[in-house]
Amino acid sequence: MKCGGYELITGYVFINTEKGRTLDVVTKVAKIKGVKTACVITGTFDIVATFEVKDVKDVGEMVARGIDSVDGVSLTQTAICVKCCSK
Repeated sequence: MKCGGYELITGYVFINTEKGRTLDVVTKVAKIKGVKTACVITGTFDIVATFEVKDVKDVGEMVARGIDSVDGVSLTQTAICVKCCSK
């Protein structure tokens, strides 16, 4: 098992959308700089976006000026990874 830090800041943005807007929003979010993937999911949130950025300030820019500005986004919650492990 490998565990370690990152050269880049990685994390997740959980997104809720206005009713009927999820499929449009996920396509737009996937195109935002720093977003690696955007997936429609089941559960409390409609979409989860994974991201990698160089600096913490880039997280704020990506969320506030990128994801939050997408028409149809109603709520975001961001989680930054502090340690990950893999096989």
